[in-house]
Amino acid sequence: MYSIRATYIPREDMRFDRNYYVKYHMPLARKQLTGRVRYLQMHAEFDMRVLMGGKDLRSPCVFVLHVETKEDVEAFREFRRSPDVVPLREDIEKYTNCIPEWTVAEVLNPR
Repeated sequence: MYSIRATYIPREDMRFDRNYYVKYHMPLARKQLTGRVRYLQMHAEFDMRVLMGGKDLRSPCVFVLHVETKEDVEAFREFRRSPDVVPLREDIEKYTNCIPEWTVAEVLNPR
C-alpha cells in the first residue's frame, strides 16, 4: 500500500478554511478522482504539530490518499498532469494561500 500526501506548508499570513475544505474541496477531489485513480481511502488531518514539546504548527492540513499499488501511484501522477486536475487547482485559492507539498511513501504493516 502507498500513502500519497499533500502537506500544506504554513506561512506568516496563512489562511486555511477548514470548513470549505471539508464541505467542498474534498467532495470535488472524490468526483475528479472517480474513474481515474483507484484509491482505498481518502481523509484529511488538521493542525499537525510536534507531539512532544512545542506548539508550532507544522501544517494546517494534510490530505491523505491511500492507494494499493505502484500502478495506482502512477495513475495519480498522470492525473496530476492531466486537465482533469484543473478544477482542483483552481479551487485551492478559495480555501488557502498555502502551497501543498506532495509526497508518496510505501506503507508496510508488519505482523
